[in-house]
Amino acid sequence: MEIIIKPVLTEKMTIQGEKLNRYGFIVDVRANKLQIRNAVEQMYNVVVTDVNTCLLYTSPSPRDGLLS
Repeated sequence: MEIIIKPVLTEKMTIQGEKLNRYGFIVDVRANKLQIRNAVEQMYNVVVTDVNTCLLYTSPSPRDGLLS
């Protein structure tokens, strides 16, 4: 299973990376925190102190119900 899909490259994550040494990644939904930690440590040769996760779901457009 490919755990890390791609890094998050936004203005907000760039500022957090510079000031707070935090980085964001899009990862596989099935991956747990230990798998994410091990994947980042192996890929970038760093020591990971914390892993925070967030599930992002896309909601349907409010207009989807109006047109059917």
